[in-house]
Amino acid sequence: MKKKKILPNKPLLAILTIAAFFGIFLSHQARSAKRNYSDFHCYYLAGERFLQKQDIYVIKDTQAAEFRYAPVFAMAMSGLALMPEGKADTFWLTLNFLLLIISLSLIGKLIPLEMFNNRQKWLVYGLTLALTARSILNTLDSGQVNILIFWAIVSGAYLISRKKDTPGSALIAFACLIKYTPLLFIPYFLIRKKFKTALAVVLFVALYLLLPALLVGLKDNFAYLKGMIPQLTNSTILEPMTILDPKNQSLYSAINRIFTNCILYFYAPVMPFQNLNLSPQAVKTTYLAVCAVLLAAIAFLPKNLRRQEINQKTLNIDYAMLLICMILFNLNAWMHNYMLMGLGYFIILRFIAANGRKAWGMILLLLASFALNLITLKSITGKTLAYKLHFYSPMVLSALLVFAGLLRIKFDGQKEFSA
Repeated sequence: MKKKKILPNKPLLAILTIAAFFGIFLSHQARSAKRNYSDFHCYYLAGERFLQKQDIYVIKDTQAAEFRYAPVFAMAMSGLALMPEGKADTFWLTLNFLLLIISLSLIGKLIPLEMFNNRQKWLVYGLTLALTARSILNTLDSGQVNILIFWAIVSGAYLISRKKDTPGSALIAFACLIKYTPLLFIPYFLIRKKFKTALAVVLFVALYLLLPALLVGLKDNFAYLKGMIPQLTNSTILEPMTILDPKNQSLYSAINRIFTNCILYFYAPVMPFQNLNLSPQAVKTTYLAVCAVLLAAIAFLPKNLRRQEINQKTLNIDYAMLLICMILFNLNAWMHNYMLMGLGYFIILRFIAANGRKAWGMILLLLASFALNLITLKSITGKTLAYKLHFYSPMVLSALLVFAGLLRIKFDGQKEFSA
């Protein structure tokens, strides 16, 4: 029996993909040099410093944003630092666009759509892109790393689903060395009794931490590892101005803005519970309590699955919720981080495609999530209102809505999701 295609009309898809790339490329090229290549300049400079065996962890760096990633990522970026920054920036943009296409393709294999007609397939993919378009474009335009992380995790999950745990674990471990939040996968694998997978991720993390020694020697490599710790604890990442920045849409920032007085920012609106003015310790306790609830929701299983092997559908939903937690738990969660919601949107859209109008609750949830993603656009709400709306953490609310939708599918919608 001939296997059905994931998406129809390949020539049309190719034309749309090429057109999208050149549109993004031309827009990016017109502004990249003027903006000193945005966040990509941080990675490029770290690669240059790595080649010259200079310090890559400079707190309050005057030449670029602070580099807060593992030395192995600086080593990887040193390859791009061998070429002029303009060409390296173009290569980085092209690479990330290709990784995005690969990620979407792998999601279609991880969560098959064979049961659906062509129109439904186009809608699931198209609406997933539409719902994440703002954060994807922000990632590509700023030269950020979220697409690379998304690709590594989706690819790792796909390989693990095909019983290829070693390369899958290697990819998830690589994501952990770009940002710390993918480390959530290690305790998750332990809870799911995937002990070999968890151990493999830990071993690959250790290997990656030592890998730069091949180029700079053990002494300099350990010096880099020693310098990485204060960069995560003493840098601007924890400064009040960064935490309370309205564009910082992390869970920790949201709780701070709700329960404390944002006196550091002009024109900040009066928040509903700011008169409580919680102490820093109370804010941290509240934040950790919410984190614990979200992680517990991921860990728990539907009753009908507790005594049998966990199916791939449940794992996929858990992966999507972990990606959302990676956004929310990141202390500096800017707009580009929210492209990691793509897997969650895909799963919910697949659920809607399988259930049609019966899934009206999920449809309303996605509409609300989409609205919350857009209300801080200056072109929609105006500069002043958009600025004030950031204080209410609409992106955090959007992510929590999607998390709740995934939780509903996990506990009540397994039958419908399997349809």
